Amino acid sequence: MMKTTDSTPPRTARLADWLWAVAQDLRQRTPSRERDDAVLDAMRRQFDARQKADKAGRWRWALAGPALCASVLVACVWLLGSAPPGESGATVMGNPGSGFIVLVSADRWAAYEKAGASTAWLVPTEVPRERLALLGLPYDPADAAAPVRAELLVHASGDVLAMRVMP
Repeated sequence: MMKTTDSTPPRTARLADWLWAVAQDLRQRTPSRERDDAVLDAMRRQFDARQKADKAGRWRWALAGPALCASVLVACVWLLGSAPPGESGATVMGNPGSGFIVLVSADRWAAYEKAGASTAWLVPTEVPRERLALLGLPYDPADAAAPVRAELLVHASGDVLAMRVMP
């Protein structure tokens, strides 16, 4: 139990005195002017070096966007150029007026062409309108199940070589 007549000062008063003494000591220990200037110069050099490094990094990223666009453009041109002629909507025997869309590869078309035209027949038929989308032709999804009149160029072996959509 603590007596009220205790002569020791409270603990908070001793801590405040100690902090005041330390603050006074710190005020007396200020660094010299040369040391302050040296620290500021070192900080400026470090800041300049960081700014130069950041600028170099920004240029790399600034060139990344156009390089990526150019790469995508080259890839698209390459992909478009590498499509087989028989599957890219080319017309039969190079006659654009015929309206036929080649359905076989260029190699198979050349083999059938060597065999002669007498080995193929023109067969009228109806195909679902949704098949036009598979050939890359425009169609309306509202009437996808409606039939479309077409003519098929069929080889004697039964292979469908080409198709022409009739009006």
